[in-house]
Amino acid sequence: MRWPNLLLALSLCSALFAGDPIRVAVNEWTTLNPLLITQNTDTEVVDLVFDRLVTIDAKGEFIPELLESWTILKGGREVVLKLRPGLTWQDGRPIEAEDVVFTWKALRLPRVRQIADTVAGVASLDSLTAEGPLTVRIRLKRPLGTLLSDLYNLIPVPRHLYQVGAKPAEAPINFLPVGSGPYRVVGKATTKRVVLECWPGYRGNHPGQAASFEMWDASEEQAILSDFQEERLHYAAVPALRYYLVRKGAQGAGLVQAMSMPQAAFQAYFLNCDPKRSLLGDLAVRKAISELVPWQYLARGQRFLPSQLATCFWPPASWAYDSDMHRLPQVSRAASLLDAAGWKPGSDGVRQDTRGRRLVLLAYQPPQTIRPSNAELLATQAASVGIRIEVRTLPFQAVTEKASNHEGDIWAFGWALSLDPDVDSPLFTREGYRTKANMSSYLNPEIDRLFDEGRHTLDPQARQQIYHRISKIIDRDVPVVPIHVIQTRVLVHRRLRGVVFNSLGQSFAFWPGRRGWSLAP
Repeated sequence: MRWPNLLLALSLCSALFAGDPIRVAVNEWTTLNPLLITQNTDTEVVDLVFDRLVTIDAKGEFIPELLESWTILKGGREVVLKLRPGLTWQDGRPIEAEDVVFTWKALRLPRVRQIADTVAGVASLDSLTAEGPLTVRIRLKRPLGTLLSDLYNLIPVPRHLYQVGAKPAEAPINFLPVGSGPYRVVGKATTKRVVLECWPGYRGNHPGQAASFEMWDASEEQAILSDFQEERLHYAAVPALRYYLVRKGAQGAGLVQAMSMPQAAFQAYFLNCDPKRSLLGDLAVRKAISELVPWQYLARGQRFLPSQLATCFWPPASWAYDSDMHRLPQVSRAASLLDAAGWKPGSDGVRQDTRGRRLVLLAYQPPQTIRPSNAELLATQAASVGIRIEVRTLPFQAVTEKASNHEGDIWAFGWALSLDPDVDSPLFTREGYRTKANMSSYLNPEIDRLFDEGRHTLDPQARQQIYHRISKIIDRDVPVVPIHVIQTRVLVHRRLRGVVFNSLGQSFAFWPGRRGWSLAP
């Protein structure tokens, strides 16, 4: 038992339990179960309740968390993991190697992957076996360049509580988690509110500084500054205009600080490539859509709120970013592409092909705070070249469900990328098509081969070149059209200390992250 760590956790918690909770606005999440994570907002809570095998520091370097060590053997074909001794789940049961093996097996279940396929790399680990209570041996047919990223995404759960039933999305444990991290859930959480308290039994090496957190969905909240004034909030992402006004001192002076950071994420149009379901199965039409990105409108906004047009699938914060891809869209090229493909203007201006099919498309978007939205701007640009796009607004989760079920033609929403580009492979590969993670119904054997090659390439420079080739093929085939790189824009209450961002532009899922936050008196 590691008494110094236990005493540190006890002293922190006993000193802090009397303090106010840190109140954080988070857009609605879907689960608190690490097996079923589908979006970044899930991770914002899960990262406080569960420790990972390895985590990253603020610079993006991998560091141990639940693990004491990892040893690579046989040229990368075997890896021995050693868990830290004396660690327990929040119900007091010991954390054991069998829990790690159970989690790996659960993440590979088809009924789990149908819900959450964002940890595809974990499934690529060929074999995990427990060798005693604290040792796990990984056996691989081929070495993995993604190994540490895969371990980062493998968040162990207690095997005695997380057995996967026939309907995993409906399991009560999804909102009554029993974790391994420094915070535990108080009462039952919902998709809109969760309260966390410092757990005195935490014996890990990454404790929390705050007494408690309260996270709630503020996606429809309008009175943000009054929430800060009355301390219903200490941290919140805000629309660009609110950020700008606070940054310039026109609002919130002395109460909040405006902070921003580029994310490894972008706003995008995901396009339906299935010719049986969408006219975007025609490559010429997809290429025309890619030429209609409203970059002039976005560029005008850069005078007030700096942003960056996305010219590559992986943004500048990612090591897979290809700086050579920088061609700007041109509406005139869109018209030429459609003309050459036989889409001719009809009597009402809407193009149609030789089969009489009218170029009318359906786009889905989540609710928007800034109008016109990216989807609405696209519709305006499209109308000028004879494409009619109907834009419908649904809750974010409903939009992603439409995309996963391949319903509609265009889905406009933000996409956050991962530490390793291999994690994004389900967006484009045949395996992702089977699990519905390939939202675009895009199938290309060369893409499948390159992602597999990248996964098993150890040399970093060689891996980077593989993902540059993937970027160029994605740009050519257009299953997705990145629009602009997302900026994290937040307001931070004057009492909140320790807010930093990692290399991906996140304030969570790294050390110290939100575990380092505290409230000044």
